[in-house]
Amino acid sequence: MVWIALVLLTLHQPAASQPVATEFDAGKPTVLITGANRGLGLEFSRHYAAGGWNVIASCRQPVMALELAALAGKFPRVRIEQLDVTSDQQVLALAEKYRGQPIDVLLNNAGIYGTLEKQTLGSFDYEELKRVFDVNTIGSLRVSEAFLDHVLASEQKKIISLGGGMGTQSIGRLFGGHYFIKMSKSAHLMAMGVLQKDMQKTGLIVTMISPGRVDTQLMRDSGWTGSSISAEESARLVIEQIDKIDATMSGRLILYNGKIIPW
Repeated sequence: MVWIALVLLTLHQPAASQPVATEFDAGKPTVLITGANRGLGLEFSRHYAAGGWNVIASCRQPVMALELAALAGKFPRVRIEQLDVTSDQQVLALAEKYRGQPIDVLLNNAGIYGTLEKQTLGSFDYEELKRVFDVNTIGSLRVSEAFLDHVLASEQKKIISLGGGMGTQSIGRLFGGHYFIKMSKSAHLMAMGVLQKDMQKTGLIVTMISPGRVDTQLMRDSGWTGSSISAEESARLVIEQIDKIDATMSGRLILYNGKIIPW
């Protein structure tokens, strides 16, 4: 009976707090990637994992992220975390979970195109507009603000936001339609630009990178049928640019090939 009582007492004791990412190597840089379950996000996770980084790969439904799970099984310093960038609660909870963990590169990759028919003149769906903005614009800002201290505590201090090509006329000629994605990306550029200005005395580097026309679900949602590059190739080229970025590139918009784009 004494033994049973001891067992019951043990079961009712609060679990001892465990350090986050005990398999992380403190001597290696760390990257946090949003939307890591497919497309570019998955390829970023693969490249950084193969490069020996500590990888926090986040997505909305980890249980469905089978390729990401396989990657984590191969590389012990890949941690999969649930994160919906439209959820204040989830973003703040993940930031709290990783309190004290320096994050060298915060990669705002999560994004959606939105349903094309719902953002065509004559058939606008303003609920769809809110959805696209919440992911593409507010989501990146929400995550960036929540993880500011983590990035500032790192050596590299980089916040990288993907996209921008649809938000400026400088990359491609302006064409009709596609209102919501264009509006969200323009606002996204402004949000990241203002963040850079607010944080310019801290050493934080905020840069926007356009990954090109990449063969992903997002591109297919756009209706684009022209030439494209693979997600693997785009991720490799974008990471090369991230590695080169220094304080002189803060607040800039660049292409995956390093070309600086005025916006």
